[in-house]
Amino acid sequence: MSHPRHHSRIRAPLLVLLAGLALAACQDISSFHVGPIPQAGQFFDQPPPPVTVVRDGPAGELINGPAPPFVPDAEIDAAIAPDLLPWLTAVEKRQLAEASQRAAIEYTLEPVAWQSVEPSGARTAAGEVVAVGNVYRAVRGDLCRDARQIVVKDGKTHQNQVTLCRRHLDGELAVWIVGQADQ
Repeated sequence: MSHPRHHSRIRAPLLVLLAGLALAACQDISSFHVGPIPQAGQFFDQPPPPVTVVRDGPAGELINGPAPPFVPDAEIDAAIAPDLLPWLTAVEKRQLAEASQRAAIEYTLEPVAWQSVEPSGARTAAGEVVAVGNVYRAVRGDLCRDARQIVVKDGKTHQNQVTLCRRHLDGELAVWIVGQADQ
């Protein structure tokens, strides 16, 4: 005994679709128009957008920008460890203060060398400043960073570890001066 064939609801639309495809296959392909074909480079070969690279997370160029700030004359002594001040002349102090500004925005443990020379070309003092820790927030909200200031003068080496904290002066000028992170 055979059962009668059941008709499903999908059979009619499927037959209509197949008939439409069969008719479309009989058409001339030159009249078939989809639109412009994208050329290479138009959609998928685009170069990536430019990316701004910022180094050191909350430190580095996020803090001072691409160039270290100028240290005003009144702030030079404030950027140097008090124990090192008696060993330095005014020119040597400026060189050490500017190296301290650069070290405050440099990678951790990356030394920033400095030297002071006389007009004759003879070196009077040299040294380096090294940031020994990452930038952190002090108790009162200042940005601070621990650094080691090293001075080599007259064959003797003097060094001191200081906490440099960022202080805003007139306008947008900010300098790193010796401070205390717990204040």
